Amino acid sequence: MDINSIFTGGSVKPNTIEKNIIRQYLHNTDRIQHFQIRSYIDNEDFSAITTTQEFEHYIQSQNAFGKVFGNLDMVEDEWYYCDFVSGNDAWISKDEAGVYRYFSKTKLGGTISLNIFDVVEIVLGNADDAENAFQSARSLLANLFELELKDEWVLQQAQKYQSNLQYIRGERKDLEQAYPAVFQFIQKYYAILEYFNDHQEDKLYRVFSYENQHVFFSATNRIKEKLKISQSTVTRSINMLALSGLIVKIPHQKLPSRMLEISDAILSYRMNQGYIGGKRITFYTIPEYSNETLQLAEKVVIILQAAGVWGSLLTKEKVSKHFGEARANQVYLAEYTVKKINSADNSTLVDDAEDILIDIEDDPIPF
Repeated sequence: MDINSIFTGGSVKPNTIEKNIIRQYLHNTDRIQHFQIRSYIDNEDFSAITTTQEFEHYIQSQNAFGKVFGNLDMVEDEWYYCDFVSGNDAWISKDEAGVYRYFSKTKLGGTISLNIFDVVEIVLGNADDAENAFQSARSLLANLFELELKDEWVLQQAQKYQSNLQYIRGERKDLEQAYPAVFQFIQKYYAILEYFNDHQEDKLYRVFSYENQHVFFSATNRIKEKLKISQSTVTRSINMLALSGLIVKIPHQKLPSRMLEISDAILSYRMNQGYIGGKRITFYTIPEYSNETLQLAEKVVIILQAAGVWGSLLTKEKVSKHFGEARANQVYLAEYTVKKINSADNSTLVDDAEDILIDIEDDPIPF
């Protein structure tokens, strides 16, 4: 495809392939030399911006092209010769969504439009970084404006955990009055609940998310060592917390692709260590302990108390009886046993693959 091919669709916003064509054209024709980053970029209007989402919205609502590139210092809605494509006309204007765009138009009427991120991606990016092109362009722009941005999703998840910890640690005095059964329930499972909600902001990554919630994995072995309780207590406690809705187990078939890759890597690791087959690791999310979440948990605990189940050994059969099979399958995910090769007994079975201790130095889990 040549540069003219991208103007055959009327008025378009270029896709990744078309941006690569424009970039290559700029280099082949040496027009890339027209684009010079200003030695001084005025960032006074951007000083209050702290998150990536604020930055994305604000910079696109401004005619920021000339702030970054001296050759694009163009008055809004006035026509110029195009610096991208020889022979084209160009202008800068807001689109229907209020986003400033650089428009390039051929003599035959074909038009393309670029926002500030598109321009940075074309001029400063490269074809090998197509998967992260937008994020790279955003980072480059933020650096030019000397901004250290945080992801709003990260802030929201960190705030969720801090709010949850306030309930768990008894800092929300209204909990006992509004949800007395849950209040008692939390006292019993305080240590594990605190462990599951103890996530630092700098360890939260958007790529590890499911239904827009932070996803993590923690082996029962590690919890046992950390909290100095038995492994069976850890497993039973997790199941009880999953039933109450205060933690959520993610079924393997619903794992996002990145989580599935991690699951596959750990499964391969275990097989290389002598384990054949085996249950995949369990990933968790934690909901916000909102009124909706706490109301559900209150109902669950009250049912357990009335049935005489809370405080006794929780089983899948009991959960099915009192809450239905669908709920039981959410608490007790589909699993299968793991065989370990053993010189003395090749048929040794390990009932819970999550309980296999992996050397922390060789652990493939990146979080």
